[in-house]
Amino acid sequence: MKDRLQKFLLKEHLSPSRFADEIGVQRSSISHILSGRNNPSLDLIQKILTRYNQISPDWLLLGKGELYKSSRLPSL
Repeated sequence: MKDRLQKFLLKEHLSPSRFADEIGVQRSSISHILSGRNNPSLDLIQKILTRYNQISPDWLLLGKGELYKSSRLPSL
């Protein structure tokens, strides 16, 4: 997941510090995840998906699909 988080930060032009501030976690938490020291907690993942609701949960959690949710409406 650390690679996907790094990709998101690059795409959004976010520093790890700003990202941590925006989702309301300690900066060290993000640093430890990006270094590979820790895996993200469920609480942290929920904060990411709540703050950045354009991120596809399947992509973030499983690496499947595209980074961003599709903006297309379902066909009727």
